[in-house]
Formats: sequence, C-alpha cells, structure tokens
Amino acid sequence: MIPLFAGMLAVHPFELIRVDDPNIPGAQARSATGSVLLAPPEGRPWRYESVPHPDHWPAEEAIEVLNADEWHQDGVLGAGVKVAVFDLEWFGAELDPEVLGDVQTHDCYSDPLCALPIDTFRPEFSFEMGVHGYGCAQVVHDIAPDAELHLVRVNGETALENAVDWAIREDVDVISMSLSFFNTSFYDGSGSLNALMDRLEAADVLMVASVGNYARGHWAGAAVDADGDGRLDLDGHNGLWVELSAGSVRGIYLTWNQFLTCGTTDLDVRLVDSSGQIIGRSRDIQATGGDHCEPLERLTGTVPEDGWYRVEVTHERGPLAQVHLNLLATSGDLENSIPEGSLTDPSSHPAVFSVGAVRADGYFLNDSESFSSQGPTSDGRSKPDIVGPDGLTTEAYGAVSFYGTSAATPAVVGALALILSDNPSLRPYQAATRLQAWSVGGNPVFSQPSPALGSGRARLAAREDRPGGCGERPLLLPIFLLPLGWFRRRYTPT
Repeated sequence: MIPLFAGMLAVHPFELIRVDDPNIPGAQARSATGSVLLAPPEGRPWRYESVPHPDHWPAEEAIEVLNADEWHQDGVLGAGVKVAVFDLEWFGAELDPEVLGDVQTHDCYSDPLCALPIDTFRPEFSFEMGVHGYGCAQVVHDIAPDAELHLVRVNGETALENAVDWAIREDVDVISMSLSFFNTSFYDGSGSLNALMDRLEAADVLMVASVGNYARGHWAGAAVDADGDGRLDLDGHNGLWVELSAGSVRGIYLTWNQFLTCGTTDLDVRLVDSSGQIIGRSRDIQATGGDHCEPLERLTGTVPEDGWYRVEVTHERGPLAQVHLNLLATSGDLENSIPEGSLTDPSSHPAVFSVGAVRADGYFLNDSESFSSQGPTSDGRSKPDIVGPDGLTTEAYGAVSFYGTSAATPAVVGALALILSDNPSLRPYQAATRLQAWSVGGNPVFSQPSPALGSGRARLAAREDRPGGCGERPLLLPIFLLPLGWFRRRYTPT
C-alpha cells in the first residue's frame, strides 16, 4: 500500500487536532494561525482538524471511448494480470490508497533488486518531483481495477536495467512506461537501452511505451554546408528557429548516424539570439580512441526572455557525405518542424508496443494530437503501433487535465489488461495484435499504417463481437501490417 501519512500511521487522518495557536510545542504542522497535534492538549481550546476528502473522479473519458465500461459490466476487470508502471515521478503527492487499490512499490534506483519500496517522501533528485507516475497508475487502475499493479521507480537507464530484470523475474505481463529516452541510438531500435527491450521480448513481457510529445520540436535531414561557412544548412538556412520561454532549456539534442563509427565527423550545436549573440553551446568532441565518443550533442541552459532563438549546427571536422541528422528541441517548438520521425526510445524498438495520443473529447473524429510524435523509425519502420485517448481526469492532475502520450499509454495498457484477463490463454503480444485489429480509423491488415495513428484509435470490441482469433506478435507480421518506431535517449515524462 502507498503510505498516506508517513510517520503518522497510527493516527486516523480524520482525527488530527487543531489548536488556533501557531506556537504550540511539539506540533506536527504549523500555519500562521494554528498548529496540528496528534492528541488534544490539556487546558487549551481545540477542535478537529478539517481534512479534505478527495473528490475522486476516475479516468471516465478513457473508460468510455475504449468501451471498457461494457467489459466492466460483464465482469471483466483485469483480474489475473500483472501490470507494472515504470516512472520517475513518485514524489510530490500522496494519494489516498483507495485511488490505486492495493499496490506494491519498487525502488529500482536505490536497490538493484528492486526489493525496497519507494520512499516517496525522500526524493534524491529535483527532476523526480511530481505526480506523473501516479497519474499513469490511476489510468491503468480505473480501466483494469482488478489487475495486480506495481509502481516502479525508474529514473535513468541504470534503474531501467534493474527494473527490466525485476519484471522478468516476477513474470510481469505488461509494462506501462510513459517516459522518453534520448540519445542512446539513432532511433532505429539499436543501442544499449533497446537491448533491454530484446530481453523483455525474449521473456514474453510486453513493454508498452509512449512515442513522445515532440512532433513540433523535431527536424531531420542530410548534413549539408553548401555555402561553406561552417554552419550546416538546416531547412535551407544556417539554422532552425525555435520558440522558447524564458528560463531553463530542458534540452536540444542532436544525433547523427555514426553510432558505430563515432569519431568520423565532429559537429557542435549552439543557440543564438535574434541579434546573433551566442547564448549557449554544446561542444563535445567526437574523436576515436578516447574514453567517450558518441555522435551527439546536448544543449541545455537558460534563455533570458521569451522569444525566437536560432539553433545552429557547426561543422568542426570530418566528412559530411552520408551524414544524416536528427534534432529534437524538447523545450520549444521549431518554426519549420518535421513531425515524421519524431518518436523516442524505447518506442523505436520493434518489440515495443508504442502509443500515440488522440484527444478523448471527439476521439473518433480527431486526428492525433499535434505534439504526438510520429514514425517512421530511422530504418524505415512504421510507428506508432496504435493511439490512445488523452485529456483524461485523474486524481493527480484534476478534471480533464492529463494530456500527452503519457496519458494515452496507460489507457492502452488498461485495455490490454482487460483482454488478457478475459482470455487467459493469450500472451501479451497476442493481446496487442488483437487490440490493433479492433482499432478504429486505420486497419493494419488492409492499409498502410498512418505515421501519426498507426493501426488506429484503440477501442475494445463490443462483447458480442470480441472473439477475433489469436493474434500473432505485432512484430512477426509482415512489415505493412504493423506500425513500428523510431528512437533516441535520456529520460523525461512524456
């Protein structure tokens, strides 16, 4: 169970004591006008502390558009299915355990075996503060309330490796991971992170991952410097304009297709303001024979004010022929973005069931969200595999406020849990293929998958129509039958 009031578990949360004096010795909490105690004080006026009750609204939008309510009415609630939510934001809110049911937590950063529970009151890093993981877990629970749910702390590649080992040992059926990793590969399903996905596939554990929210911040193309000024001609110019808000720039990432031959070409990235002043740069040296060589540049920092800035890629050394670039601005929108190929790792992996996002309100008429990343992968495979609903109501984010492929991914996982619960003989990959066959607005059997919608909008079949034959793994079907992916690195909630 998630601890509700750590350090106060012996006290019923509705029996805290309020004294209208902020200077009471031994108070558990204070405000400008009063103190909170565990027991009434002697000789002092007191009253029961007013403790709010959460107005728990389930992710009703997803339940409706996925047709999950019909399955619920038929008694299919996810029993017998083991689901793990991999996330890094488990710090910042303590939700009522009734919101998620009887869950278990696993800290795969502090403990390589993931045997320790997550100490949600002690974040080690500022980037872990938030309720993203809770939001994802609630969506799964609302759609498949009887599934066995595990919350897993994954705050980097090392923790992901521990979590993958744990999931295989524990015979997890489906993993929901609404995280994007950048720069581990050229988004072609290769690299160390994607090797972990190979292990999950071999163990028949289905990874369901978001494709990312970067369609408006992506550019890809050949490395060309036609005017010979040392700046590559991105989109026919010496740079790409990006709109940024004042403050920190989470990341502008450039990779190119030399992961196996790093050191052949050296490129740098810089950020320039409208007056031509350089306000940030990344100058990693790509050289063979060193301790570290990756064909990538990471530009982070701060910008002084809202506005348009130019991203420039400079040519430092080596040939440009046959060099292809992939640039992702994770903090802003590019003026001339290229949505195609904007997905992240591990969604690029062939065995990962990758999910894009469509607004739940008007689900069957809407196109994908404008930010929802798209395929194909850099080696030409179609992605995403399917799309799910976002714009959901959760305890973590409030009414109709959980957006992004982060929300759509656990919605799809919840639907898969219902399919597996209703069909115990199915394997997770077969359930994924079945859900694709039922999807709306695109059929991978009869048409080329959409770069934005994949096989279509996820929806569970009507109960009388649900038998559909045991599906094969999506990845074993002919290539035109399924949507596949693209990739990159680093972690961030999508």
